[in-house]
Parts: sequence; structure tokens; C-alpha cells
Amino acid sequence: MMATNSQKGFATLTITLVLVSMLVAVSVFVGKVLISDKRITLNEIEYRIAQAAAEKGIAEAMARLKVDPLATSLSGTLSSSAATASYTVTMEKGVPIPGVWQLKSVAILPNGSEATVSVQVAERALLDEENLKRAAPFMLSGNLPANGNITIVANPNGGGPGVPVSVWSKEATTLSGNAKTCSLQAYQDGCNSDTAYSTKNKKWLDIVDNDTNNFPDNLVEYIFNVSDNAAGWAYLESSATAVLNTCSKMAIKDGGFYIIQGVSDCSVSANLGATSPVVIVLKDSDLTISGNYSVYGVVFAYDSHAGVGSKFSVKVNGGARLYGILISNYEDIELPTGSYDAIYDQDVIVRLADADAGSPFVNLNVISGSWKDW
Repeated sequence: MMATNSQKGFATLTITLVLVSMLVAVSVFVGKVLISDKRITLNEIEYRIAQAAAEKGIAEAMARLKVDPLATSLSGTLSSSAATASYTVTMEKGVPIPGVWQLKSVAILPNGSEATVSVQVAERALLDEENLKRAAPFMLSGNLPANGNITIVANPNGGGPGVPVSVWSKEATTLSGNAKTCSLQAYQDGCNSDTAYSTKNKKWLDIVDNDTNNFPDNLVEYIFNVSDNAAGWAYLESSATAVLNTCSKMAIKDGGFYIIQGVSDCSVSANLGATSPVVIVLKDSDLTISGNYSVYGVVFAYDSHAGVGSKFSVKVNGGARLYGILISNYEDIELPTGSYDAIYDQDVIVRLADADAGSPFVNLNVISGSWKDW
């Protein structure tokens, strides 16, 4: 039996309706998928904004603690074209470990989305406290030919409690002319030949020279407690107040840590560190401390190729004074024939060695494994 026209039309209509229904179903499904995908994408964007805001809060908290170690909280916002997140950071010291800060940053979006980041940070002193406190006013890998009217005031406990050390050198130390070493009390009283520890005519135990057995193999590691390699220097440079190619007073401020690199004649012609001591590292540079000026702090003259032919010098003109420590791995130190004083100033050294957070000589480092963002 052949189908009538009406039967054929009904079949066509039925198939068309089925196809339309399928098309509508597919369209609805695709629409829901696209909407869901858009929501997921929007949620991901919002989460990333909140997460970035929380991380920004942690970074700002660490920066705040560098200048204000008593800070306990801060807040701020992070804006983008998609949304604006507000964040609040709490800073608790001694929780759960003494000397460690627990930082917790919570970021919130207007729609209620939230992200939390927490981390523990600990203080790390730039200078090795124990080694700094027992260093001598002159601590040298090379020779020290001291002549002229030079006075070196000993570290009263450089060799242990009550054992003074004026010079600690790996090579020879020679006193001539009116060069002498003495205690702080003797220095304040004039330090004549009768009260001096050592002179050109007598050499006492306060001069520890030709000490090839005990002198540190590497002064960078001894003073800064970092490896003398690219990674160690990268850490020091990131910790520095500034890395400079000049020694002008406009560049070096009191209370800072400076690395001066590759300066052919670094001339210190101003009083430095009088209000707050400085640490100056002269890397592959020649140093001249001009007459009648004073430096308070640590001066470290460093030759990155010591012992392989490179030559750098440290010169001190008459009338200059160093209140602190001069450290050098140079082969020779040239001192003046005029008046020069090198004074182990215990107050300066204690202020450097016992610095707290907020000082340029203390870093805040993230404790490995303490970062949480969940």
C-alpha cells in the first residue's frame, strides 16, 4: 500500500520537529556549557586577583617590618580592570617560635570571594655576630707595614675574655717610626711608649701575625657567613642599601650597607657613620681615606682575584681615624707616615652585631616550607 500525501507530510513534520527539538536541546546545552565556562573563568580571574592581593600584602608586610619591627598589621587594596580586592595582614612575632614572625594576609573581593596567604619569616643578621665581635681593628690577609705616628687601639677581648688583639694578619706585621698599639684607656691618656702594648722596639701578644694556621681561609664567609661565590654575592648585593660605582658623600649615608665596585680611586673625603655606623665593601677598588676624616663602622677591602696577580691598595692619609674594623684580603696595606688612629670602638661593633629588624644590617628571610595559600 502506498503512503498517502497526508501520511508523508506527517512523517516530514515529525522528523522536522525531532530535529528542531534536538537542535534546541543542543543549543540549550551549549549555552549552559558556555555560561558555566564563563562562570569558571570569572571565578578563576577573581581568585587570581584575590590571591595576588594577598601576596601583595605579604610583600608589603615584610617591607614594613624592615623599617618598623613593632608593626602588627597593615591593609591595602589591589585594583585591576576585572575587580578590586582589599587585603588585611596581621604580623605576630614569636608565634610559634621566638624571633620568628607569622604573617597572615587575607584578601576579599566585593562579591565575597576570599584568598588567604600565610608565611613565617625570620631575622638573619648580615654580619656574623660572633666573628665580628672578636675581630681586630686590622684583620688582614696580607702584610701590614705600619710606620709614622700610627696608633692602633686593640679589641680588648679579641683573643678571648681579657685578651687584647690589635692586629690579626696572615702575613707579617711590622711596626716602625712611632707606630704603636695600646688599650682604649691608654689611648685616652695619650698612649706613650711606656703604656703601649707594642712599639717598634717591642712586639707583644696583641699582634697576631704570620698566622697561617688560624687566620680565616675566606674573609667573606668569616664576616658575612655566605659563600664567596656568585650566589653569595648576589645575596649581599640584594641586601645592600646600594651598590655603587662612586664613593662620594652624597651616595653614602650613615646607617647603611654599601658595596662599591670597580672604582680605581675610591676616596673617602667626609665623615661617615658618625650618627649610625656604616658597612662598606670595596670590591676590586682602590681605597684612600683622606686626612682628618673619620669612618665609623666596618670597611672591607675585597679583591675578587686575590693571589692571582691583581693589585689593589688601601691608603690612609694623616689625621684620619677609623672607629671600628678594617678587613682586607689585599696583599698590602699602605698606611701614612703622618698621624692615623685605628680604634676598636666597642659601641660601634655592638650596634652592628646586635642589630634588630628595622636595621639595614638585618634581613627578613622566608622560612622554607612555611608558605601556605590554602
